[in-house]
Amino acid sequence: MKFLKKPRDAREEIARKITDTAREIIDNVKSRGLMAVKQYSRTLDNYEGELRISGERLRSAENGISSSLKEAMSVSARNASLFHSFQRKIFQDGEIEITPGVLTGIRFEPVKSAAIYVPGGRFPLPSTAVMGVTAAREAGVDRLVALTPPSGEAGPHEAVLGTLSMLGIDEVWAIGGAQAVAAASFGIDGLDAVDLFAGPGNAYVNEAKRLLFGQVGIDSLAGPSEVTIIADGSARNDYVVADLLAQSEHDPMAKATLLCTEMELARSVVDSIDSMTGSLDPSSPAVMSWRENGTVAFCPLEEAIEYVNSGSPEHLVLCVNDPRKVLPMCRSFGSAFLGNFSAQSFGDYVAGTNHILPTGGSARFSGGLWTGTFLRAQTYVEVDRYGASMLSANGAVIAEAEGLLAHRRAMMIRTGVYPD
Repeated sequence: MKFLKKPRDAREEIARKITDTAREIIDNVKSRGLMAVKQYSRTLDNYEGELRISGERLRSAENGISSSLKEAMSVSARNASLFHSFQRKIFQDGEIEITPGVLTGIRFEPVKSAAIYVPGGRFPLPSTAVMGVTAAREAGVDRLVALTPPSGEAGPHEAVLGTLSMLGIDEVWAIGGAQAVAAASFGIDGLDAVDLFAGPGNAYVNEAKRLLFGQVGIDSLAGPSEVTIIADGSARNDYVVADLLAQSEHDPMAKATLLCTEMELARSVVDSIDSMTGSLDPSSPAVMSWRENGTVAFCPLEEAIEYVNSGSPEHLVLCVNDPRKVLPMCRSFGSAFLGNFSAQSFGDYVAGTNHILPTGGSARFSGGLWTGTFLRAQTYVEVDRYGASMLSANGAVIAEAEGLLAHRRAMMIRTGVYPD
C-alpha cells in the first residue's frame, strides 16, 4: 500500500484529557444533579434558560420551520419508518419443543425508556432526531426523551426543536455533552433516568457513554464521523472528492480515507481536494479534519478490503465496477454504499437507513442503530413432569461435576428423588 497522504500522529494526550474531563463531569452530575447540569450549561454552552423545553416552545419551533424543510423531514421520517418497521418484522416470538416435555421460547421486549441525543454543536442535526426517534418508536419504546445541546443564549436550534415536535416528542431537554449522558443515566430533578442512551456526539459524549455503560445501556460508540472509500477505474473524481469532503466537514476529528486501485485517480483526488481546501477558511472543520486525518492510498483491491476489515470504518463507500461482488468480502463496517451514485450523504438524510453508526473501530463488535437496539431478547422454558425426568439425570451429573449440589437437588426432587 502506497500512501499519498497519511494522517498525523494520534494525539494520545488529548484523548486522555477527554477521558479525565468526561469522568469529572459524570462524577459532578452524579453527586450534585441538576445544579451541576445548570453549571455546565452556563459555563460550557453560555445558556441559562430552562432546561426542559416547554410544549409551547416546541410547537412554535415546528410552526417556524419552512414548508420545504417540513416536507423533506417528512420524507426522511417516512423512509426511515419503512426500513425500521421492516427490521422489526425480523423479530418473531416463537417456541420450540427441545425434547418431549421441555418447551422453550423466546420473546422480544422493548426497553421501557430511552434517551435520544441530537447533536447541535457546529451544525444543527435534525436528521439525527429522525434516525433515533424512528428506530426507538418502531421497536415500541414507551417513553422517549430527547436531549440536545443549547447553541448559546437562545437554546437549542429551532430546526431540531421543530423536528422533534413533528415527531411527537414532548420531553425535550436543552442539555448537551457528557453532562447530558450523565443526567439521563442517573436522573436529575424533573428528568427520570432512562434504560438506554442512543445517539452520536462529540468526543466527550462518546467517552461519557463508554464510561457509563452498565449504569445505562448504549447503542454504540458513535463519535466523530468516518468514511472509507474504495475506488477503482470506474470511479469519478468529482464524486469521490465530494464524499470525502462531505464527511470531513462534520468535525475536525472526522476521518476520511480513500483507497484507490488506480494511481492516477488517487493523485487527481489529492490535487482536487488540495485546490478546494486551499480557498477555504483554514479553521473550518473540513480543512482541519482533512489536514489532520485525511488518508489517500494506492493499493490492489484485495489490500483495500483487508484495510477495511481491520479498520472497521463507520461508512464504507464502494465506488467500484461491481460493488455487489466486493461487498461480501468486506466484513466489518457500519453501513455500506454501493456504486458511484450511492452518495453516503443519502444515508445521512433520506435513504431510510440509519446514520447513527459505530466509529473508532467499534464496528468490529457492534452495529449501527436499528430497531433491534431497543429490544431485549427474553427466553423462557416450561418443563412438565416427564420433561423433568428426562433432563434431571444429565443435569445432576453436570451440577455434581461443578460442585453445585443445591443445583443437583433442585433438579432431582422434581423427579421424586431427594438426594442427601
